Amino acid sequence: MPFALIVDSSTARSSLDDWSNRVEIGCMPQWYPSERPTSYTGRGSAGLSESRDAVLSTHSARKTDNTAHYSLQNRRIMFSFWGRRGSMSRFILELGKIALESPGLRPTISISRQNELFDSCRDFGDVLFPVDTFQTGVGALALWRVQRLRARLLKRLVADRTQLVVTLMPHVWDPLVSPLIRQAGVRHAVVIHDAEPHPGDPHAYLHRWLLREAGTCDLVCTLSAAVADRLAADALVPKSKIVTLFHPDLLYGPRTAPQPLEPGQEFRLLFLGRILPYKGLPVLVDAVRQLRGRGIPVKLGVFGEGPLGSLADELRSLGAEIINRWLDDAEIAALLARFHVVMLPHTAASQSGVAATAFGSGLPVIATPVGGLTEQVIDHVNGLIAERSDAESLASAIEHLYRTPALYRSMCDHIQGARASRSMQRFLADIIAHTT
Repeated sequence: MPFALIVDSSTARSSLDDWSNRVEIGCMPQWYPSERPTSYTGRGSAGLSESRDAVLSTHSARKTDNTAHYSLQNRRIMFSFWGRRGSMSRFILELGKIALESPGLRPTISISRQNELFDSCRDFGDVLFPVDTFQTGVGALALWRVQRLRARLLKRLVADRTQLVVTLMPHVWDPLVSPLIRQAGVRHAVVIHDAEPHPGDPHAYLHRWLLREAGTCDLVCTLSAAVADRLAADALVPKSKIVTLFHPDLLYGPRTAPQPLEPGQEFRLLFLGRILPYKGLPVLVDAVRQLRGRGIPVKLGVFGEGPLGSLADELRSLGAEIINRWLDDAEIAALLARFHVVMLPHTAASQSGVAATAFGSGLPVIATPVGGLTEQVIDHVNGLIAERSDAESLASAIEHLYRTPALYRSMCDHIQGARASRSMQRFLADIIAHTT
């Protein structure tokens, strides 16, 4: 199928590089009923119990209806992620391992040879379908690779007698490759992480291009109701095709007991991930400054790639620990073992992959009340939701958890106790339930 793609090369280089790296994932809420201390209002007492009951009721029905009965017998599914790095690399590695262990399921795992974890995926053996993508954004314009990929993909789909392709995150080549999947008579499901570009994202045209292609798939999966609702409202994807799944915990190392929180001990706050405007790092820095002024012994760690600008000097003045670059999996695992709580001070959000990483390590999360974060983080159960998305509210939430060690232990216990409901096995069951 001939095609032409005309872009400005300098724009394409930065745009495609950014898109291939961008990952936002989240997890479905799980909790047990618990009593909220009256000394802290969080998002405000009005409506919180109603919201909690409503989500619990919805999730209970979903758990019963969607995962109670499903069959893996001879299910032939290809799971694909063609990005180069990010938490989805860890996701497909873990999903591949679980799929291989599932009796009756015949998986194919498709991953880019340029992916940071490709060597770890070699253990998949014959079920691995590696593809050549690109190392830099400008490499996405090597359209001869797309033509070759189309031929190889069709051959593999036929050889494996694939029934379903699950694209775990859209790739910039999808609009040029996905039609082939339909032409081969194979069902196609795609996981959409964001309904719209994040504030400040200059590459909106790529996002909408990929969303339009996603709308032609048989099923569009989201990782939060917030994203599903926005997709439906914007009418880029037919509402009848949209289902909301959850994202399982991400495990960057062996599960270890979280750092104990003792009275008077330094309270260690972790900001992890790419540093972008919507992540709200300035809000967190301001909150830490306020807490220091109150005599609260907080220690901030900021780890991730992205411009710090004037915040670099402010962070140093606060004695923050800073690693301002991309971190590998081993480094992330080591960091998670040293902190008490993960911070999500976002000013906007679809959902957060960092939350899935935190829960995978048994750590509570303190977040602002935006987007799908209020679905992932359940107030006073697996974390705290600040009353507003400002420094004062965030500081109040941090101080509350610091002064309530029993609550902290309760959150850690819950996260550990509910891990089966956030597992990769559960995610696989949900995918199959929705596509059977």
